[in-house]
Amino acid sequence: MRDMGDYTRGAKEIADRSYKIVSQKITGDLPEDRIIKRAVIATGDFSIKDLIVFKNNPINAGKDAIKRGYKAYCDVEMIKAGINRYKVKCVLSSDYSEDDKNTRTASGFYKNKDRLDGSIIIIGNAPSAAIAVSDMVKEGIIKPVLIIATPVGFVNAAESKEYIRSLDIPSITTVGTRGGSTMAVAIFNGLIDQAIEDERPYRTI
Repeated sequence: MRDMGDYTRGAKEIADRSYKIVSQKITGDLPEDRIIKRAVIATGDFSIKDLIVFKNNPINAGKDAIKRGYKAYCDVEMIKAGINRYKVKCVLSSDYSEDDKNTRTASGFYKNKDRLDGSIIIIGNAPSAAIAVSDMVKEGIIKPVLIIATPVGFVNAAESKEYIRSLDIPSITTVGTRGGSTMAVAIFNGLIDQAIEDERPYRTI
C-alpha cells in the first residue's frame, strides 16, 4: 500500500517545505526575492524568476497601500477569489462593464476610472485591461498607487506589460508572453505577507 504521508500533510507544512526547496536555488532574502519565490512556488517553474520586473519601488508602495486598506481592482474572478483578504477589498472591475466597443475587462476599467485614482490594480489575464490602464495613466485620468500586471498570451500580452513598465507608477510585471492570474495572485499575496510581517512579529511566506 502506498505511503500517503507526503500527500496528507497540512497546507502550512507543504508551504514551508516548498519555500525551503525554492530557497535552495534562490538564496536571496530581499523583499523582491521573497516575491519571486512565491511566484516560483505558485507556478512550479524556476525560470519565472528571470521574468519578473520591479519598477519604481513597488514593494514599499504596495505594503503601504495594503496597510492603509486601499481598494484593489482586478480583471478576473480568479484574482478576486485568490487573494488574502487582509485589510484589502478586491473589486472585479468587469462587473461594471457595459461598453461593446472594448473587451469586457478593458471596458470595466474605463467604467471605473473615477474609482481607480489611488487604488491598487491587479491584472492577471487581459492585455486589453493593461493597455486601458496604461492609456488612462498617460492621459492623466488616473494615478494608481501600484499596478501588478502579468497578462498571459500571444496577442498584445508582452506589449501591454511594456506599456505598464513605461509608466512612472510603481509596478510589478512579467516580461514576454508568460504570466497569468495565478502569478498575479502569488505576487500580491506575497506583498500582503510582508505587510503583515511589518505589523506582527512573526515570519510567514
